[in-house]
Amino acid sequence: MDSRLTASALIICLAFTIITAQEQLRCRCVEKQSEFIPPKRIQALELIPAGAHCEEPEVIITLKGGKHANMKRCVDPEAKWVINMITYISNKLDKRR
Repeated sequence: MDSRLTASALIICLAFTIITAQEQLRCRCVEKQSEFIPPKRIQALELIPAGAHCEEPEVIITLKGGKHANMKRCVDPEAKWVINMITYISNKLDKRR
């Protein structure tokens, strides 16, 4: 009886692991906004390159302060202001090295 219980528990754990892994192998951004977000409202910027999980690169911005604190927004990586911001940050990091 113990072997059946152990086998059942292993199958449940395996199924849960597969479901969890599948959730991570998809795009995180369903919609992307191109509307400008002022830099003073941005707490963090996350770049996720295209890969097995998603065919397109993703840019996720975490907002700071006010009623939108810690809210994450997906932005269009091809929007001019996003490209400029990434270039600015990249140049700033290069100068520190």
